[in-house]
Amino acid sequence: MKLSHSKLQTILTCPMTYFLEYKEGIKLKIEKPALYIGSAVHWGIEHNTDDLTEFYKESGSFKHEQGYTREQLLAESMVYGYLEHKSEIFDELLKDDDGNKLEMLEETHELFLEAELEGYKNNEVNNFVGIIDLLILTEKGFVVVDYKTSSQVPDWNQYLEQIYRYIYLLKKQFPEVPVYKIGIINLRKSMIRQKKDENEEGFLIRLKNEYKENSSLYITTHVYHPSDLDENLISEYIENLKKMADMANVIDKNEMWYINYSNANGVYGKSQYYDIFYKTKDNYLLYKISDTLYDAEEDVIKNERDCVPIDMLVIDKKNILNKYDIFEKEVIDSEILNKDKLFPFLKSKYECDDKLLKKYYNTFLYKKQLTILLNK
Repeated sequence: MKLSHSKLQTILTCPMTYFLEYKEGIKLKIEKPALYIGSAVHWGIEHNTDDLTEFYKESGSFKHEQGYTREQLLAESMVYGYLEHKSEIFDELLKDDDGNKLEMLEETHELFLEAELEGYKNNEVNNFVGIIDLLILTEKGFVVVDYKTSSQVPDWNQYLEQIYRYIYLLKKQFPEVPVYKIGIINLRKSMIRQKKDENEEGFLIRLKNEYKENSSLYITTHVYHPSDLDENLISEYIENLKKMADMANVIDKNEMWYINYSNANGVYGKSQYYDIFYKTKDNYLLYKISDTLYDAEEDVIKNERDCVPIDMLVIDKKNILNKYDIFEKEVIDSEILNKDKLFPFLKSKYECDDKLLKKYYNTFLYKKQLTILLNK
């Protein structure tokens, strides 16, 4: 099983959330903008620009045609403030223990790492993955940099688990290179608000100036050296991680997709699947789902569609035909190509949506025709 920290946390906290998000690919159509501040800031830092227009275009649900949202303006201002002070941040970060400047040999943004994680109670091996925001190779080893966004000064020790994972993954993938230090750069969200008589441009200028002139209030770097970390705690954490991965395997293999209702409406707000869990009226209108469908108007195959009522039944039933892949397999296995025979056959095995069946059938015909054309 391939697990990231977020996947592992999700499946152990609420297996049904894991099922809906990672198995079914169901997500809110309009995702909470505040959740995108972190992604927007990371994108800006990686691309070294506070102009986040391209990011907004790529994440359509976060772009608002009627002007920017406060969250968008805030994200741009946070990146602007960081870039204004980037050189001094890194002058401090890239110092050795004697105060001498470390030589930057190589830098990699958004580095994907993967390493085997042995089973705790059995011989099954899991793959554990993680992404390091910025990895700098120096003459004395790696400097790991991670960016965080928050509303207040963080408890730095809450990031220790993540640091332990980075160290584990780096040792597994680059055993010959030591981790010299780990830097956590925290960018905090300003609470200032747009004035009644202030336009977007004016508010953005004021926000950017706030981050430039008062950087000490909003940008903080915390450094961990390997010598600061307890090796025994790291070992114990990895052993516990193996147990957690084993439990995730048990849940996944046995399809134990139960709902953790206490997590559905907790201290940090409602789960994105609250309306599915509690079966609120017309809840399907709030969601989209990953699926394969031919769009005749645009003459393209799309990999996402709006949810329909039948999608909401997946939390209770297994025999739901709401994915093109299932439809295609049934057609190929049954060798029934006539829809007048195919549709009754499918309805005898699954709960179906008539409109979806027609769309799947058209998608099948389109893909079949496309294959014929490509093979000519």
